[in-house]
Amino acid sequence: MTSSIMIPESTVIVTLTALGLAVLSNIAVRLLVDLKKERRIRKEVSAFDKELRQAITKKDKAKEEKLKKLKPQYDKMRLTMSTGRLKATVVTYIPFLVVYYLMADILLGGISTQVAVSPIPIPYLVSSTGGMALFWWYSLSSFSFSFVLQKLLGTSITT
Repeated sequence: MTSSIMIPESTVIVTLTALGLAVLSNIAVRLLVDLKKERRIRKEVSAFDKELRQAITKKDKAKEEKLKKLKPQYDKMRLTMSTGRLKATVVTYIPFLVVYYLMADILLGGISTQVAVSPIPIPYLVSSTGGMALFWWYSLSSFSFSFVLQKLLGTSITT
C-alpha cells in the first residue's frame, strides 16, 4: 500500500474506533453512574460554593464561618460525585488501551504512524508535511465525539 492510500483508510479506521469507544464509554456511564443523583449533588455543591464566595466577597464573617463548618459535608458530596465517574473510567480504561494498541500495531503499523492529513499547520500536532500521528488524530477524534455523545446520550453532568 502506498502512503497516499493508507492515510484515508487509516483516518477512517481511527475515527470509527474513537466513535465506537466513545459510545461504549457513555453506555458504561449510563449503567454505572446514578446521573440524577450526580446532577442533584452538583447543583447543591454549586449553590453552596456560590453562597460561600458571596459571603467572602461581602466580608460577612458570621455567614462565612457558618458555611465553612458545612464545607467538609460538601467536600464529601464532591467526592461521591467524582467516584461515580471513576467507576466507569476504571471499567473502560484497560479495554480502551488494548483496543488502541491493537489498532496501532495490527491495523496501522505502530503508534507513530501518520493517519491523517491536516490542511492547518498546528505546532506539535501536525508534522511539517501536514501528517498527523495516530495519537493526536485519535485524541482529537475521541474528544470531539465524547462531548457530542455526552449531550446526545444524556451522560453529561450539565444536561
